[in-house]
Amino acid sequence: MEEDGIWWSLRSSKPLAVIYCSGRFDSCPFRMHSMAEKSEILRNIPQVEVLLQEEHLQRQCSRIGRSIVVGIVREEIEKFRSAVMRGDAASPETLHSAISSACETKRLEKLQHVINGTGVIIHTNLGRSPLSERMLTLLRNELSGYANLEYHIPSKGRGKRGGYAEELMCHLTSAGDVLIVNNNAAAVFLMLNEFCAGKEVIVSRGELVQIGGGFRVPEIMARSGARLVEVGTTNITSVDDYQNAITENTAMILSVHRSNFTLEGFTAEPTLKELASLKTDTLLFGRDLGSGNLVFDPRLPKPFEPTIGQELSQGANIISFSGDKLLGGCQGGFLVGAKELIGRLRRNQLMRMLRVDKITYFLIQETLLCYVNGSFEELPVWNMILQDIKTIQGRAARFLRRISPEHRGYIARVPVKSTFGGGAMPARELESAGVRITVPGISPEEIYDHFITADIPAAGVVIDGTFTFDFRTIFDRDIIPLAASAETLFRKHGGT
Repeated sequence: MEEDGIWWSLRSSKPLAVIYCSGRFDSCPFRMHSMAEKSEILRNIPQVEVLLQEEHLQRQCSRIGRSIVVGIVREEIEKFRSAVMRGDAASPETLHSAISSACETKRLEKLQHVINGTGVIIHTNLGRSPLSERMLTLLRNELSGYANLEYHIPSKGRGKRGGYAEELMCHLTSAGDVLIVNNNAAAVFLMLNEFCAGKEVIVSRGELVQIGGGFRVPEIMARSGARLVEVGTTNITSVDDYQNAITENTAMILSVHRSNFTLEGFTAEPTLKELASLKTDTLLFGRDLGSGNLVFDPRLPKPFEPTIGQELSQGANIISFSGDKLLGGCQGGFLVGAKELIGRLRRNQLMRMLRVDKITYFLIQETLLCYVNGSFEELPVWNMILQDIKTIQGRAARFLRRISPEHRGYIARVPVKSTFGGGAMPARELESAGVRITVPGISPEEIYDHFITADIPAAGVVIDGTFTFDFRTIFDRDIIPLAASAETLFRKHGGT
């Protein structure tokens, strides 16, 4: 307890230490009067089990795990002891505050719902393509018990994993066969390992891309056992460059779609058909498409990402792509192509490591059924891409109506631009509607920190020095908690 510059014991009326300072009490350094007084404070530190009985820590135990909370409490107690021994300012309130703050920081590390107000539709850091509530309800209903993952019910015998999902993709792309693995990098790796280990793979220098997390095509290729042969230059590669690089040890020409960056200006590259003309019985033409698209719709900006079927029609033997980008599903990697080649990949021993689980197969299956049934707009990623500006403006207006009248002056409705994200359609933007939030005396970064650490974290962006939410990527169900978080901000800092 603090009173008149003196530190009082919680267990007696004896003063423990005196603050030697002038001016405001809370701005002065804490200086311990003697070792005896330090010892008294240390003896007054509650036991871990006593602290764990406090209501707010009981809540944290259920949210982040009791053993995690125990570890945090012990760590903060040790920090507190060290601070006391150094003579730093320390009080029971300091200890409790440090424990609460550390528990709350740990809670924010959990995988949880985040409101995406960035306007980036396929946001890699926020889980790429969002999953629909309807699909997750189906998942709960169908997979909460046992499932026929490797049981073929019609024949009453053992079946292959993902057979129906792969059949749906064959139907949608006219591929001879399809194989599903855990992501597109795995798909590329498996393809190179099976067909190119110990052999050469030709890639244009303009397509030696790096994807998120520092993964690079040359390094993935090296790990697969294939040897990279670079041709052309960064901006120009001709079909002759490929032709001249072919040797008896060349196993594949690999074309990598530049889905996460663009080359503009003085550039040239061969068409897929021209590259396909170079393939032989012993030389394959592979295509890493990156973001797999199944939609051809006149409402989409042009040019748009090619569809998988269009790519296959250009003559590639095998194409790989992701499941959680424009496809609109969960994480997964696809390999589509000739039946014989996909069959070889299926028998590769690496498939035991790269195969996916029943949850992934089910979500992919239900995602592809939306395409087969012509209801792809039910997928959140496509609903966001194709929604009209009036719908987005209406959502922003509903948010504003939930803000109390005395606080609406902190908010302004503004036009913004959304992006596709996720390595799809770089440099392309969509007209959208947003709100700008400004509070006097509070920086945009502080406003960002407030929303991202809320009970339901919300991510926005700082545009031209102001904090902004883009309502294209905000769901209707997010409006109420987002407005509540904004009201908390305004009540705490408004008018400062």
